[in-house]
Order: sequence, then structure tokens, then C-alpha cells
Amino acid sequence: MRSFLPWAFACLALALAGPAAAQRAAGPGVAARLSTGVVKLGGDVRLVIDVQDAARADVGPLPAVEGLRFGPLGGPSIEEGLSIGGGRRTVTRKLSWAVVIQPLAKGEYVIPPIPVRADGRDLATRELSLKVVEDMQGEELGLFELDAPDQVYEGQPFLVELRFGWDMGIDQAINYANLSLPWLELAGLVPLDAPLPQGTPIQLNLNSRERINAEQLAPQASGERTFRSLRVRRRFLAGRPGRLEFATSHLEFGQVQEGGFFGTRPTERKTYFKRFPGFTLDVLALPEADRPLDFGGAVGTLRATATADRRDVDVGESIKLQVEWTGNGNIEFFEPPDLARVEAFRGFRVYGTTDRKSWDRRVVVYDIAPKSAEVDAIPGVPLSVFDTETRSYATVATDGIAIRVRPLADGAGLAEEPGARAPAYDVRDVQTERVAGGEPPRPGSWTVLAALLAVPAVWLTARTLVRRGGDPDAPIARARRAAPKRLRRELAGARTASAQSRALERFLAALTAEREQAWLGRDPVAWAASRGGALDEARAKELAELFARLDERTWAGRDEPLDAAAVLAVAERAAKGGIA
Repeated sequence: MRSFLPWAFACLALALAGPAAAQRAAGPGVAARLSTGVVKLGGDVRLVIDVQDAARADVGPLPAVEGLRFGPLGGPSIEEGLSIGGGRRTVTRKLSWAVVIQPLAKGEYVIPPIPVRADGRDLATRELSLKVVEDMQGEELGLFELDAPDQVYEGQPFLVELRFGWDMGIDQAINYANLSLPWLELAGLVPLDAPLPQGTPIQLNLNSRERINAEQLAPQASGERTFRSLRVRRRFLAGRPGRLEFATSHLEFGQVQEGGFFGTRPTERKTYFKRFPGFTLDVLALPEADRPLDFGGAVGTLRATATADRRDVDVGESIKLQVEWTGNGNIEFFEPPDLARVEAFRGFRVYGTTDRKSWDRRVVVYDIAPKSAEVDAIPGVPLSVFDTETRSYATVATDGIAIRVRPLADGAGLAEEPGARAPAYDVRDVQTERVAGGEPPRPGSWTVLAALLAVPAVWLTARTLVRRGGDPDAPIARARRAAPKRLRRELAGARTASAQSRALERFLAALTAEREQAWLGRDPVAWAASRGGALDEARAKELAELFARLDERTWAGRDEPLDAAAVLAVAERAAKGGIA
């Protein structure tokens, strides 16, 4: 969620802001889940509806599904706490309703979306699938194992590994399999990219409405039986502290035969079930004690390395410093160090960064330039991390890199930072007296010709000296001119709301001549007001609403993108509204 507060002051502000802070940051979200996706006739199923980050919410009428009886809808339970995401902490609030469902007949049921109104907004749950069977036979014929941690910290990614299969003695007869995992919609559980299946994947059903790839493992012996063994790995991030309850999982497998020629007879089905009992996972809050001021949300056990594209440069010459973080942690989510704020890098000008990340690797390339010939090394890049193995805060830093910096021809250093002014001339510097010696001689034709030819050479020489001196305006101006084209390109390729949000932040930072991270968590309305209406109020509000919608989809939804044309239109109106 978008906190609109710098990380260093988030904890103090959240203590004073109350639950409304989270509601202003992003709109409410809704999710629903079943206590099990497969139930024996005569048993009960619990339907849980969660509404996140809303002050008030009402659940609409429960659906009427023939064969299912829905119990009464009582009042909600309320849970409040803190959550972390992208290096930012926000107050969270969750309202939960529980409804008992009694199955009246066997069959496969679809529970349609349930309307919810939260803070004046109309939302709806996703449809859910429920299977009611007369008997769950076949426990001895199935294999189902699940590995997950008992405890993690907020912001810490973790892996859930499922291994399942069936007796090799009936393998030839099995042509149908379905994994029932009702906990995939669990509130506070953020799905992440997982390792890809190895070898040739096998497709099977997931929750009776989707398809999932599983990888084949070697047959597994258990007791007197040997089982075909398949594996699925899912990776998640625990977004908020508290206890997560994983409902009972089922593997359904068997043989399905279409009924007769052209389907003239009912489908024949012989199915078996293997279950894995429900379990809980405790999510611990990050400790407040000893938290570094520059902590950007990195959680896990990380390693860092750095390389430079050149080590023998002139003063003001660009060096591309590549820093790579690997390991077991939230590599995709933490805020990378801002070298312009690191004391050890005050001998360098920092122009900008590029950021590439995946589930197992993060690479940030910093564009830096030494300010003087006195610099003899690139310092190590520090990252404050909460180490989940030692359960304490630590600093992971790269090794320093020795460099040689040659002085400029005139011995000068890098030009002043943007905003520095050259000394103004005083009126007393103007000479009004006639220079002695009479009228100067007039230039001849060869002198005029030589002067004309010298103009381009002088201009090229001056331009080269300015660039060698590290002219700060040139890259800023180029970035501003290229920003609209870059935004259109990035929005066209964005497949998630979070990618759209990052593209919009980069676009605005380029227009305002700031670093890329400047618009991360910024409130456009407050920013415009603090600058005397740098952006008109209507367009500032429109921009804030767009960020809120993107954050809602990122954190409270499935990270589905908005219409790219709509995002682009708001960005262009902001540009025309005077934000640059």
C-alpha cells in the first residue's frame, strides 16, 4: 500500500494516524475462501469473507445454490495491525464474516460472487468451487505431502512444496486429477513467482476451475506401495503479522469416461481422495528495537556483489556500478540504497539507476561520476537487512573497488551540483573609460575568414569541456524529453498494476528532475500544495486517485493492470497541468 510517508518516519506517523491511514492509501479489498474444497455428504463447510482496509463494510445477500444451505450471516470479527510492503509499513484493518454451509446432496457446486459494499465502494468476491461426495475412499491409494514453515516474519517470502501422487498399480487407469487448495485466496498471503517446473510438466486441475503444471519426480516408496510422485511449488510473501490458517487440502484422482457414443450416456467417474490436514503459520512482526534509520524493508538472508564497467577514468566521467543481491529473501520488494544519501559516496555525483529483478536476483546499476582526482575507490554499497536466521538487523555491503581518477586538463573538479549559481557581476566591474592607444586596426579579409572557420571549432571545444565537467542539465533535459515515449513503451509492456505504478513514478520523476524513487509513496495533492500549486488541484487529485487504484490492485487484488490508455491519459494531463 502507498503510505505517502518516507520510510524513516513511517513508524511514528502510523502510531498517530490510526486505521484511516491505510484506508486513504488504497481502497478496500475483498476475498472469500472455504474451509475445504471437498466435503463428505453430511459434513459442514465454513465460508469466510474477508474485507481488508475498510472502516465500514456490509455483506450483501448470500446466494441461493440448489443443494447447499447457507447459515445465517452474523457480525464481523475485527483484526487490526501493521503490514509491510515494498519497504513501507501501514496500519491494516480486516473485517471477517464466517458462514456455515450444509451440503444437501452430492455434486459439484459453484458459489457465485457475493456482493460487498466497503467504504462506499461496490465489490464482490470471486466465485468458489465446492465438491460434495458420498464417500472419500482411496486414502491408502494416494500420496500427499506438504512442506511449509511454521513461522516467518512479515515481508519474508516462503515456499510451500506439495508432493502428491497415486499407487503405481492403478497408474494406467488414472486419467483425471484435481488439487483442491482452498487457502490460495487467504488474506495476507501475497503470491510470488516460483521456481519453474523441471523437465516435462504434467497438467492437472486446480480448485476445479484452473489448470496447473506439476513436475514429475522419481516414484516414491511408502510402506508396501510405490507411488507416482508429482511436485508443485508455490512461493508467497507474508504481508502482515498474525496467524494464517491453511485449510484442509485434497488430491482427487481417478478415471473419467465419457458416456457412450456422442455422449448419449452419463459420464462414468471413479474417483479417489487423499487429504492433507489443515495447519497454521505464524507471521511475526519485525522488531522495532535496533531498526536502522535507512532500513528499506529487506528481509531474509542476502549476499551482495559489485562490479564497475571501468576503473581508470577522468574527473566527471561516468562509471556504471552494478550491484547484485542474491539469496533467500524478498529480493523483488526492498528499497535499494540511494547512493546520493550515503555519506561514503559524497565524493561522487549520482545521476540515476536502472533496476532489474526476479524472484532470485536483483540487479541495480548506478550511474556515478567522481567529483575530483582525490577519489581513489568506489566505496562498498550498504544495505540494511533484517536477517531471518540471526533474527536481527545487519548490514550487507559490497566490497570496495579501487579506481584511478585523472584530473581534468585545467586541474578543475566536477561542476557544481544542479542549482548552484555562478557569481554575479557587480556594476563596478563595468569599464566605462576609453582604452588608450587610438582606434584599433580593422581586420582584413583573411582574418574574417579565419574567425568564421574558428567558430565551429570553438563551439565543439566548449561543448566537450562542458561535458567533461559533468554538465548536470544535459542528462536531466534528455530524460525529460524522453519521458513520454518511455512511459508509452513501458505501459504497453506492463502486465501488472505494480509495473504500471513504477512506470508512472519514473515518468513523474523525469518531469520534475528528481531521482527515480522520488515519487515512491508521494501524495500528489500534498506535493502540489507544498510547491504553491506546481500542479493544479484537479489534476493532482486525479493523479492521487490513479495511484490509489494501482495500489489497490497491487496489494489487495491479484496485481491485475489497469487500462494502459487510461493511465497514459492521466499522466499526460498531469504533464500539461504544469508538473514539469
